[in-house]
Amino acid sequence: MNEQIWQEAAKASIGAGAIPIPVTGTLIELLQTIMDEKEAQFIPVFTKPMNIKEIKEKSNLSDEALDKMLEGLMHKGIITGIPSKNTGTVVYRLLPPIPGLFEFTLMRGGKTEKEKKLAKLFDQIFKELSDLVQSSYDPVMDFLKTVPPITRVVPVEQEVKEAHDDVLPYEDVKKIIERFDTIAVSTCYCRHEKDLLGKSCHVTKERENCFIFGQTAEFVIKYNFGKKISKDEALKIMYKAREDGLVHKAFHVKQDINNEEFAICNCCKCCCGTFQIYYIGGAPMQSYSSCMARVDSSECTGCGACEDMCPMEAISLVDDIALIDKKKCIGCGVCSYHCPVSAIKLERTGIRDVFVPPARR
Repeated sequence: MNEQIWQEAAKASIGAGAIPIPVTGTLIELLQTIMDEKEAQFIPVFTKPMNIKEIKEKSNLSDEALDKMLEGLMHKGIITGIPSKNTGTVVYRLLPPIPGLFEFTLMRGGKTEKEKKLAKLFDQIFKELSDLVQSSYDPVMDFLKTVPPITRVVPVEQEVKEAHDDVLPYEDVKKIIERFDTIAVSTCYCRHEKDLLGKSCHVTKERENCFIFGQTAEFVIKYNFGKKISKDEALKIMYKAREDGLVHKAFHVKQDINNEEFAICNCCKCCCGTFQIYYIGGAPMQSYSSCMARVDSSECTGCGACEDMCPMEAISLVDDIALIDKKKCIGCGVCSYHCPVSAIKLERTGIRDVFVPPARR
């Protein structure tokens, strides 16, 4: 009976997300590390995002016991409870393993044996997912091409040459930050995982540079997953991220770029989940973007700074001139911002779905 409880809990967690993670012993152990058996028995109630009335109809718990259960699950980062912007009704959502549990279980920055164990388990899940993808490479890639990206690359704030007018509003992070009254910052869960594994970041020493906005930020602040900061503090952190060469990635409500952002991550090649799983062969690099880097060959000095800093390894030197692989460019602007002679500019392309398959092993 106990094994069946954890199997159903794992299926429920996976079903809450878009990534088809297999139910493995590693995933079961991960869930057992995060929650107790009563919680595992309860979470399959979440077949969709639900309000309290809908949960009560599917639960046999008393009102008091249900409130205690939901509070415990929110405190552990297993579910979120965030008011609907339209109605104000709290909507509870079960979090999938990735993205979801990975972020919320590590974003407090804890360094206990529990967090160290979680880091190892998540690392193993990434590897298992990579092995699964590699074993069925072609059909998996065909399927993933049908799945919308979960992030949007926001180019670093700088001059962008106009090529098209079909671009998202609020393109740069400064404008995004200025739109929100409530902003939270948390520990970067990806770098924290690497720290716990003894593989610290090669790009930045900063750790508190993941941003959450609006009602999601209020949840994060209430349950101590992050702390509230001012717009000025957020801009200072973002400036440092830009100087360090990090990629700004925005997350939109319901994964729809027509909706407002609820979070921005500042990503590096060596730690961050989307880059990490891409480089180990477990998933494509997939994101919305609206820019493309272009090299002015007459200005390029062949210094190699862009080649070293490109998180996608999309730049190489050919006859001492930077050459950009357009199929791999995600339009992040790291190369352009850090080019010492301004030989690289970003051009707007209109929103495009960047899909870069991982290497086949």
